[in-house]
Amino acid sequence: MVELKSGQLVRSLAGRDKGKHYLVLKELNEKYVLLVDGRNRTAHKPKKKNKIHLQHYDRGVDDEALFGKKRITDGQIIRFISELLNNTGTPDEEV
Repeated sequence: MVELKSGQLVRSLAGRDKGKHYLVLKELNEKYVLLVDGRNRTAHKPKKKNKIHLQHYDRGVDDEALFGKKRITDGQIIRFISELLNNTGTPDEEV
């Protein structure tokens, strides 16, 4: 099973949210992670998703930026996802 890190960029491959990009908030166990996108899935209401339904990218936000001294806001999550998608040439029409 692939190990996903907090702050890593992923894309949903299955379910109603297929094609949407998320940041990994936390790895629950070897099978599930909590995901946020800042819009529908906020930092206060993350989505629990099976890892095998995710495409992972080798880029993300470092833990310090994501979990600094303050709580992360939904606006920051949206900005992080947009920057990661725009800087790498990945299409972001699903964001």
